[in-house]
Amino acid sequence: MQIVFRLNYHTTLGQSLWLKYSTAEEVHEMPLAWLNDRQWQAELAVCGSGKLWLSYHYQLRQSSNGVVLDEWGPPRVCELDLDAYQAVILLADWRSASTPDYAYETKAISTTRRELSELPAAENHSFQLRMAAVPPGQVPCLLGSVRELGEWDWQAAVPLLEVSPDLWLVNLTLPVATEIDYKYGLFDLEKNGMVSLELGENRRISSRLYAANQWVQVQDECYRRELSALYQAAGVAIPVFSLRSDQSLGCGEFADLKPLADWAHRVGLKLIQILPINDTTSAHDWTDSYPYSAISVFALHPIYLRLSDITYLMPSAFTAELQAARDLLNPLEQVDHVAVMAVKTKLTRQIFAAHQTEIVVSRSYQDFLTANTDWLIPYAAFCVKRDHFGTADFSQWQEWACFDPQRVAELAQPSHRDWQDMAYHIWLQCELDTQLADAVSHLHDKGLVLKGDLPIGIDRQSADAWAAPHLFRMDAQAGAPPDAFAVKGQNWGFPTYHWEIMRQDDYAWWRARFAQLSRYFDAYRIDHILGFFRIWQVPYEQVEGIMGYFDPALPILIDEFRERGIEFSHSRFCRPYLHAETLQKYFGTKADYVIRHFLREGENGIYELQEKVMTQRRIVDYFNQHPDEHSIRQGLLDCVSEVLFFEVPGSHGGKFHPRMSLQATYSFQALDVDTRKRVEDLHNDYFYQRQENFWQGEGYAKLPAMRRASKMLLCGEDLGMVPQCVPGVMRELGILSLEIQRMPKTHVIEFYHPQNAPYLSVVSPSTHDMATLRGWWREDPQVTARFTQQMFSIASPEPELSGEMAERIIDQHLQSPAMWAIFPLQDLLAMDETLRHPDLEAERINVPAVMPYYWRYRMHLELDDLASAEDFNDRLARLVRLANR
Repeated sequence: MQIVFRLNYHTTLGQSLWLKYSTAEEVHEMPLAWLNDRQWQAELAVCGSGKLWLSYHYQLRQSSNGVVLDEWGPPRVCELDLDAYQAVILLADWRSASTPDYAYETKAISTTRRELSELPAAENHSFQLRMAAVPPGQVPCLLGSVRELGEWDWQAAVPLLEVSPDLWLVNLTLPVATEIDYKYGLFDLEKNGMVSLELGENRRISSRLYAANQWVQVQDECYRRELSALYQAAGVAIPVFSLRSDQSLGCGEFADLKPLADWAHRVGLKLIQILPINDTTSAHDWTDSYPYSAISVFALHPIYLRLSDITYLMPSAFTAELQAARDLLNPLEQVDHVAVMAVKTKLTRQIFAAHQTEIVVSRSYQDFLTANTDWLIPYAAFCVKRDHFGTADFSQWQEWACFDPQRVAELAQPSHRDWQDMAYHIWLQCELDTQLADAVSHLHDKGLVLKGDLPIGIDRQSADAWAAPHLFRMDAQAGAPPDAFAVKGQNWGFPTYHWEIMRQDDYAWWRARFAQLSRYFDAYRIDHILGFFRIWQVPYEQVEGIMGYFDPALPILIDEFRERGIEFSHSRFCRPYLHAETLQKYFGTKADYVIRHFLREGENGIYELQEKVMTQRRIVDYFNQHPDEHSIRQGLLDCVSEVLFFEVPGSHGGKFHPRMSLQATYSFQALDVDTRKRVEDLHNDYFYQRQENFWQGEGYAKLPAMRRASKMLLCGEDLGMVPQCVPGVMRELGILSLEIQRMPKTHVIEFYHPQNAPYLSVVSPSTHDMATLRGWWREDPQVTARFTQQMFSIASPEPELSGEMAERIIDQHLQSPAMWAIFPLQDLLAMDETLRHPDLEAERINVPAVMPYYWRYRMHLELDDLASAEDFNDRLARLVRLANR
């Protein structure tokens, strides 16, 4: 038998396609040959008789950067009768996760499950179509240019049968010597006829005559829907801690998601997006409010536990203390993180002490412990030792500084003196899991999706870093490069990842993390997805993000300076260039004092920093001990950043990274004009040209494993300095992009119009890291005027954002072609001038340039008040309904 594999795929220079197939006995691979601009083919001769089971898939290889990308989905499978045919022709489209149907198969999009059909009788052609979210009462159908396909007569369309979830099939006998044009449509079962035809040009099967007796299988991947037939929905974004109700205790709790879901359902929203909810308890102070610095990527935060929903009976004194705490903390305008955690810790300790015996033998406790032992025991041990030593810095835990699995397991034994504390933390996680799962079930009953948030980093003082230090670079810190929102960049303090080590077990740590997320979430936002291509890495001895560089990255080699005509000097380019004029600009009248106490004079009138302030971390440590001199602290930090290049550690002076925005340094300005031009060209080549192909390879090496790890819908936070390769990789993998009106991804435009968003995207007017619409409106009247002129042809906007203008912006996003339009609750409330927060400054969730920042925003309304705001709710519901979301 001759087996012909023909694949539709448009390649570019340096790409090749391969067939990987297996029989019952062994695995093989072979290259496909280029046929034309859109097709590749391979032929395989098979001898023998009887049945042949064949499993195969296609693979893209890219010579320029080593990318090896398997097509999406499970292997293609077919069973061939070697005695029945002389030739089998397998025609297929490349399976890309970028088609809407693969997004519709995720947990975030509810699809109608039908009773599957038996395989129809074999003919000489088999058509397969992958199509999810088929409208109820309809099935895909086939229409084409030959009599057997109806000759384009809608009344003669051929319905398909669903033979496995979202896979539709029909077998037909068709002529093989002629070309056939065809399309898919939708067939209404009640009307017994076709009611719509897919968009785009005709599909075509060319002549297929390989033998007198042959079988042709056509595998099509994408039904080309009209925009009105694509799934579109809207949602609301708000941190759980920001929710307010009379049943909560000082901050929002998981149980508050239920009344929020009731409200969202009432106004037609279909998604609730929240910030990370993992435990961040590290210092036991307000800095623990930072939701992106988890001490465990698996454990939930105890702050979200509703004490009154715990079913163990407690004395009246306990109830009175709980109510007194509510009376004290619930009226506060913002979250008092320390006070809430203190009272919840005290009261949960009381519950556990009173019911410990029955708790630890309960089925729920034992089942939860058994299912989550791998992460739960190290996490509980971390909490116990954190509190025992009074610090989360495990390097100070004496004999416990290095994780020992056997010793940690012993802590969970009832005979161990720490067992009671271990059991307490295990029980908390069990209760949190129960309450969150209950809230999620309520959301699903209301037809709502819960979208979570996956932080890019972990706390360096965390159970994850303690238990698996080999996975992390503890001498580095993750952050973000300088931008308009943070001119000195950002330093989040997280260790970066040892990706090479993670790759060895196919990213098992990440896959386990996603599996845990999928217990609760239907969709999730990948925080700073750019970090999977390259991370902004700041050496631990530095503090500001400006001192970072991309990792991985192709560095500048020492020879490149010579090749570009740059006279390189390590001391001139890689050390702070500090002369009297520079110091005067940084310190003014205090320059002489700084020179005497913190600098020493070197050669040619250039000053050098003393050892005690040689790095930014030393400067911070010094001024923590000498707060009276704090006024010169920032100037010294700026002095450290007065460099042009960073030497790659261990390269012995052979490799370098340019300091980003080096043009802003006094060191750069002191260069002669010609050298400035050459150095700037080198800087721009590094940041905007040489890395693209390399970073594409990095993205394809990591993200497919993340995409395959769960059935959740993935959305990438792709804001900031976005490499050109990122959109293509995200599109191929079916990861939704984030489109923010105030942050266009090109310098050509000042504002992004939601109408230009791709379908597989999320549009939003703002994020938790930005000012709200109302706050932004006040920042710069000239910017606001340009915005209203460009978006609404209004030349002179009001100085305050009116409810009417807020509604126009919301509606503009609802009318977008994007799959999702998601709005911060503050921006929705801005539509109602009587309902929105009286103090717009209090609505800000985070200011990225301020680190650490106190994350404490609370709704000024209780959820019951929001539910009873009839005028606002009717107004919002009407907008959502008219936008067909």
